Amino acid sequence: MTLRGVPVLHYDGLGTTLPADVDARLASHWIAPIALARQLVAIREHGHRVIRLYEAWTRGAAEPPARSPVVLTFDDGRAADYEVAFPLLLAAGARAEFFINTARIGRRGYLSWSRIEEMHRAGMSFQSHSHDHVVLPGLSARLLRNEIRTSKRLIEDFLGRSVDFLAAPHSLVDRRVIDVAQEAGYQAVCASRGWPARPGNAVVSRVTVLRETTDAQFGAILARQPQAYMPAVARALVARLRRRVALRLRPPDLDGELSPRGA
Repeated sequence: MTLRGVPVLHYDGLGTTLPADVDARLASHWIAPIALARQLVAIREHGHRVIRLYEAWTRGAAEPPARSPVVLTFDDGRAADYEVAFPLLLAAGARAEFFINTARIGRRGYLSWSRIEEMHRAGMSFQSHSHDHVVLPGLSARLLRNEIRTSKRLIEDFLGRSVDFLAAPHSLVDRRVIDVAQEAGYQAVCASRGWPARPGNAVVSRVTVLRETTDAQFGAILARQPQAYMPAVARALVARLRRRVALRLRPPDLDGELSPRGA
């Protein structure tokens, strides 16, 4: 038995050490470059095809599980996306979606507009991770619209291409966030729910690749085997519950992020 949908892989960070602004509790989300390289090889050697997120969202997966397509996504727009992921993707002949926070562009440790343009010319796609990387549920109507609309407008104005997807910071999504995003022109909102994505859904489910994800587990995720997704589903449910409790205790603001940071 296999799950329906397309595996949309979510990478939080790349590198052998954590950046100074990332909480130590996120260490398991930081993937070594050699691990990403090995996973890209596994995708090719097992006959899987890397497709764009828009294709997965509009058409889904028609291939059998053994050769099902996969989508690659990277969050936060850190410099490692250019320094690590970009050359590995080019070498593998693969394309990926990069979800960026437009307020961080040009800051130390993050992508610059010139690097974004270079990656875009090489076939990489850039989507929104909001403007300031804040928790979206709970924001006032004005601030929520600003977070969602500003990032989309800045990316579209610079690259001249439509931005169709929003990856919610910390994967915190509610009906209000979805409605505002759709009103702004997004097709769907992405969140790490831990199971394959279904075409046409308002929320695109992603599965987070962790440092401890083994080669066997990675292959099972690509093949949409249920046992490979159960731990990810459990982690996503616990993380959402913890973050929603924290959100009730400390409402979001525009310069503070819900810990653990960088998710």
